[in-house]
Amino acid sequence: MPALLAATGVFVYGGGIERDLHAEVRAALGKAGYHGVVAVEGRSVVVSEVSPRSVDAVRAVVSDVSGVGSADVRQAEPEQLLVAVRGGEILVSGAVADDAERRALIEAVQSDGHRVTAALRLGGTLPIPPAVIGRVVTAALSAKVSDVTTTVHNGQVVVAARVPDEERGTAVRDAVRQAANGLQVTDRIEVAPSTTAGDLNVEALHDSISRLVNGNGAIRFVQGTTAYEGHGTVLIQRVGRMLLVAPRASITLVAHGTDPVMARTRGEMVRDVLVGQGVSTALIAIETRPAPGGEYDPATRQVDVVVR
Repeated sequence: MPALLAATGVFVYGGGIERDLHAEVRAALGKAGYHGVVAVEGRSVVVSEVSPRSVDAVRAVVSDVSGVGSADVRQAEPEQLLVAVRGGEILVSGAVADDAERRALIEAVQSDGHRVTAALRLGGTLPIPPAVIGRVVTAALSAKVSDVTTTVHNGQVVVAARVPDEERGTAVRDAVRQAANGLQVTDRIEVAPSTTAGDLNVEALHDSISRLVNGNGAIRFVQGTTAYEGHGTVLIQRVGRMLLVAPRASITLVAHGTDPVMARTRGEMVRDVLVGQGVSTALIAIETRPAPGGEYDPATRQVDVVVR
């Protein structure tokens, strides 16, 4: 898996001490292979969105950084997981604790004749174990429905599908309920003609892309430049692979910058990477949001992805 391994971080630009301490904590976490959102106030450091199994280790790493007065480590809550079966594609999107959990999840959802696209960020937690997720995917496939989208969050499984008849709909409901093993199941199954290429729960896809992007530091640029900050191209490539399951969705890139030219250039850079992943140029629009007051706020030097 291409590395999205450096710890992500946000903080309010204050004095030099806070800035230096923030950089040192991020560097220490990245070197140790841990992940979390870092905030610094004075000499107090808060690291949030940490995998439960890594809380003690992260606290030890942060406490060892010179200048840290106190370290507060907060574990990540289970995040929404999206699993979509679309023809010959199985898409999984969400957050996993580490590479081992990622491998377990991918192995659990693999199926003969289907390609698995995994858009997973590290440092979060799955809402249910990989084995249960695998059973849900198997249930969707056993019902012989080519387009099923399931989201899992807060102990609830929501299944959305379009089926040719009520008999097939009942098969999907029963199979998913049995696989969910006691979790609450809400179905949004519609009896209608067969789906056409590109039909998908676009709202769920947009939400998953937002979680992926924002959870990995956003698609951000160095102040006043067109140089990516962090793992920009890797992140965009993952977004591009997710978008391939919705070939008719409209994508708007909201590009920020000090002026319209800078914003437009950044948007075009992101667009070109998406196109390189197979996304149609005709589906991508670019909106610019100039920030003439400067790019001190990280949100004023990034490109947001909106899927409709």
